[in-house]
This record gives sequence, C-alpha cells and structure tokens, in this order.
Amino acid sequence: MASQRIKGQEVTILIVRDSVLEAELFDIMNFNAEIMLEQIAQGYLGEKTERHDDVYKGTKGDFEMHTHSQDWLTFAAAVKDRAKRNTPDAIFNISAVMFYPNGQTPTMLFPDVKFGALPVNIGSRTDYKKIKIDFVCDDFEIAFA
Repeated sequence: MASQRIKGQEVTILIVRDSVLEAELFDIMNFNAEIMLEQIAQGYLGEKTERHDDVYKGTKGDFEMHTHSQDWLTFAAAVKDRAKRNTPDAIFNISAVMFYPNGQTPTMLFPDVKFGALPVNIGSRTDYKKIKIDFVCDDFEIAFA
C-alpha cells in the first residue's frame, strides 16, 4: 500500500515576534526554504583527482501571502524598526509545522531571521494584494514529534 504524501494543507507557517504570534499573518500561499551548502573542490600536485568538501552557509527562504487586515503593516513596521536599530533586540522566528498522514509532526524552526525587501504587488483590479517576504538565518532547528 502506498503511503500518502504531505500537501500544503497539512503545513502551518507561524511567524513569531518576541515570543508573540503574529496572529493575522496566516494567508500564506507558498513557502520555500533552502539549506545553503557550498561545494569546494581543490586539486593538489601529484594527485589524479580533486578532493571535495562542503560548507554549511546558513538557511534562507521566502513566502508569499495575501492580507486581510492592516496587521501586516505592524509587522512591516517592526521589521523596519529593527533594521533601523530603533528596536535592535527584536527577534523574529519562523516555524513550519508539518502534519504528516502517519501522525508525525516535525517542526522546522528558523530562529532570529533577518528579512530582505518587503515588496507589495497589486496586479490588477481583480487580483489580491500579494506580499513576498524573503528571509535568512544562521541555522535551522528541527523538533521531531
């Protein structure tokens, strides 16, 4: 019997600022994370092939969302305030909670993320406003449940 694969409807993305859930930021359409690794190759005299290694360079990701209230502007203002060092100790964490059909519920935690530009797109009269948010962090954690 084939096992069922996880779908987006079984993944919840949570954005937390200073241990408080950004409760109104839940209209997330897609989410991407990339564990950044770099391959290194070095050749040496007298050897017939190169030696290889890899280096971990952090984690990055992005997501797109719609909004249904002005609360995303509070989030954007808090991101800007941290970047301007008005509130340099603000910490943003992002979690991806996955509810697998077999009952497993691992969580990927992206702690103390830093954000890039916060572009807003309103394509046309009939399109929803869309915001794309990209982030980076030094490391990620996995909590297995």
